[in-house]
Amino acid sequence: MSEDFSYDPVTAVDEATATGATAKIFADIRETMGLPILTSIWRGLASMDDSLGAVWSAAKPIYLSGHPETALARVVEQSDLPVPELLPPTLLACAGIDISQLEAIRTIVDAYNRSNGMNLVALAAVVSPQADAREEACPVTTPKWGAFPALMARDAIDDDTWELIRHVNAFGAPSIDAHVATLWRHLGHWPNLLALIYCAFAPLHADGSISAATDRMIKLTRQEGARMAHWRNEDVVLSEQARNTLIGYVSTPTQVARMVTIGHAIARWLPRR
Repeated sequence: MSEDFSYDPVTAVDEATATGATAKIFADIRETMGLPILTSIWRGLASMDDSLGAVWSAAKPIYLSGHPETALARVVEQSDLPVPELLPPTLLACAGIDISQLEAIRTIVDAYNRSNGMNLVALAAVVSPQADAREEACPVTTPKWGAFPALMARDAIDDDTWELIRHVNAFGAPSIDAHVATLWRHLGHWPNLLALIYCAFAPLHADGSISAATDRMIKLTRQEGARMAHWRNEDVVLSEQARNTLIGYVSTPTQVARMVTIGHAIARWLPRR
């Protein structure tokens, strides 16, 4: 199994250009998950024949059960996240980031944490080899999101900022040349923030703290996936490509689990509202 994504998050199908059935499925995913954006797994699946529709048909009942949100909360709580010392507001001010910009940054981080995290546990349930005893459905929450800046294409990001993105993307990744996770492109609106993230998290990458937390997250995710597996739509048959993509996505520490780990650590590191 490849350590990197089986698709490139930078070149995966863009929400803004999606049409027809793909656009309808994208909209249904956003509404069902209570999100202002789609993270790259769904956009990547859209480029693999009928994989997007098949995976969403298999997974949607899991999201509707309400359990992915609570499962994610348990995983995050038990993963012992590697969080640097709290970022002082004065340092943000020195970096040219004011209160309104911090709110926008937090909105982005929170949206990616919800999307990446719920996808991690729910799609683990889709490919789980076992299904535990049935649990009752629980309430589904729909957060309210603030302003959300556009996701920048590669050619809209200057080379200096792209170098920062490549370096923060290397945290927990197989190499600095790993496919770039979409969160970093969204935070590319604030290059100085990326520099602060690099300085704060580089030691945690170097000493193995990020990798250790991600390994714990993968183990916990397997348990949660088995607990929710009975909610999946068993009538859907996934192609080998789709199933292998999901297995790699949920079980490889250098794929989405590292972004769930880092994203939630960043949320705790940023100054409180």
